[in-house]
Amino acid sequence: MTQDMIAPAAAAPHALGRTVAAPLATRHSESRTVHGDTAVTSYGWMRDQHSPETVAHLVAENAYTDQRTAHLDGRRSTLLRALTETDRDVDLSAPVYSGGWWYIDRPTTGADSRGADLSSDASLSRVRATAAPELRTVPVIRDGVPLEGEEVVIPDRQLVVGLALSTGHDLLARADASVGGCDITVVDLSTGDVVDRAVQQAGPDLAFSRDSRWLFYTQLDDIGRRHQVRRHRLGTPAAADEIVLTESDHWAELSMARSRDTSTLLISSVSTTASETWLLDLDDPTGAARSVTGRHHGVHQVIEHAGDRLLAIRQGEVGGSVLSVAPLAGTDGLADATPLLTAAEGEQFDAVEAFEGFVALQVRTGGLPGVWILPRLTDGSFDIAALRAVDHGGELDALHLDANPSWSQRTLRYRLDSLRTPATIAQLDVATGETEVLRRAATPGIDLGRYLERRLWATSADGTQVPISLLARHDVATDGTAPGILYGEGAFGTSNDPRLLPGALALADRGLVVAVAHVRGGGEMGRDWHRRGRLLHKANSFDDFVACAEHLVSQGWVAQDRLGALGQGSGGLLVAASANRAPDRFRAIVAGAPLVDPLETLLDPEVMLTLEEWAEWGDPAGDEQIYRRLRSYSPAENIRATEYPAVFAWTSLDHQEVLAAEAAIWVAALRARVTSDPQERPVLLRCVPTAAADASALQAESMAWLLDQLEVPEVSH
Repeated sequence: MTQDMIAPAAAAPHALGRTVAAPLATRHSESRTVHGDTAVTSYGWMRDQHSPETVAHLVAENAYTDQRTAHLDGRRSTLLRALTETDRDVDLSAPVYSGGWWYIDRPTTGADSRGADLSSDASLSRVRATAAPELRTVPVIRDGVPLEGEEVVIPDRQLVVGLALSTGHDLLARADASVGGCDITVVDLSTGDVVDRAVQQAGPDLAFSRDSRWLFYTQLDDIGRRHQVRRHRLGTPAAADEIVLTESDHWAELSMARSRDTSTLLISSVSTTASETWLLDLDDPTGAARSVTGRHHGVHQVIEHAGDRLLAIRQGEVGGSVLSVAPLAGTDGLADATPLLTAAEGEQFDAVEAFEGFVALQVRTGGLPGVWILPRLTDGSFDIAALRAVDHGGELDALHLDANPSWSQRTLRYRLDSLRTPATIAQLDVATGETEVLRRAATPGIDLGRYLERRLWATSADGTQVPISLLARHDVATDGTAPGILYGEGAFGTSNDPRLLPGALALADRGLVVAVAHVRGGGEMGRDWHRRGRLLHKANSFDDFVACAEHLVSQGWVAQDRLGALGQGSGGLLVAASANRAPDRFRAIVAGAPLVDPLETLLDPEVMLTLEEWAEWGDPAGDEQIYRRLRSYSPAENIRATEYPAVFAWTSLDHQEVLAAEAAIWVAALRARVTSDPQERPVLLRCVPTAAADASALQAESMAWLLDQLEVPEVSH
């Protein structure tokens, strides 16, 4: 199948005055019997996306979508401009101090002080932190204008997925993405010479020994899992590398990092059901790694090296987390650990970072990420009475720890986002409490004062309180007349934290209420929030999403007949299954690369699924309970003969996680089953060759269609 065959053509003239018929998918009935349950499927032939029949059908779907959306060309163009003219600045950064140098990410063109070219999508350079006034504090960076003495470290970072610096900052190791893994290159920064290129097809994790003679790295198995840690003597063949540790549990994966004081290598094994951490003395790089936690099942542990002691976060599967301190010499599963802090209800400790003079905690409170500071006393102990939160006062402020590599630093850097706050890198002076904004994403032409953001709480079917993040113009009345859209994901424990997005602003500009439902299955409310929305508990996600829709209507934020739903990937599953459950709650649905035929996908031995996907959805072939639960909610297999929302589904031929066939099968099944008027509530499919290349165009087209369905008038410019 050639990609250009299904590329969307120029919009066809709108068929005014006549009915345009949707493509009719041929039914090839096949019987499937699993665990004694027999089901008849009709559109499985679409899973062969190279067959002439599938190609012809996708071409017809695109032509039909062209005809049904041709009248939206002007609105689509306006939205596309709004999306592409906004500075997203997703790689926002400021110079980072480490080892006497300022390290600088440069995303734009220019040259360094020696004339070396900086023109790439992203380069890494550095400049010595001298006594010059402009280098005593964080340097001010201008795009394309190098600082005096600035030198290029990595000319092009596009393929760099991991890097490490030696203790003296004279060597740099980088992991470049390649086929089958990463190729490792070690460079002498004083000369620019390549020191070592022996290690290939490795993982992205890298760390030097204290004497800089050894490089530790993770090794991948045949399915791309980081299953080993190895040590490599620089200048020797990779075949001579020794295995430090092997993780035999195929559900678990290893990661590693050097402690901030450079003394110790921390190796962690994490799976959905267990965790373990080892330490290795980097002054004795050929020594053995020792477990400091033992293997813990049902409990996730985060271990941080705090100089003369260890810090540990224990997160239980059923909620709650505790920060404890333990001696470095402890070997019996942290049996000697002493609790320091216990998370209250609605709180979770996600990560801890230790410094010589303080500790920073990454926490979640009320569904939002935040940062707490815990000062250390002169003897290295912790001043619990002085614990404080970093606070900017916004209702939906999301704070995440940023780059903080130096053990002795007295400041803490973090990132601030919200639905109406541009991405901001800020720095806190831990002693004084003063905050300095180092860099903020540009938002030219946008008046952020026009918008409001709110945290709402919906009550799900079982009484669970579900958070909603909401963005709207200040002048939108809460009288039940406004159009709105509800977005959701709710899988893999992913937290969909607030941040400023051009698409959301473009919708809000046009009078829509934009809401995000933080349903179970995500990670917004902690590990237990994920557990209660996966495997046999997946139905909770759909209950939560419907409850959020009902809350927006009952509180007057959105009109009953003007609410749309939006989801992508597993979020596509969320909105599609929610529509099966409560089709009258939504007027229109946009589903991008949607996982809407998951049962057939999980039963297909030809589909290469990751361990994470098996852990999220389960194995329906091997577990009857999982099969029957998937059978009960798989969107393509549970469509009712009733009126449904209008549907705009998009997919792509190159999507690795979700086959294009999923959307095509779902669309065909909807047309065959629902009773809605296809002219008033059309069911459309757009299939493009590559999702990444067509991302902005897909977003603009689907948003234009959604605004049309919700009867939102066009804005004049």
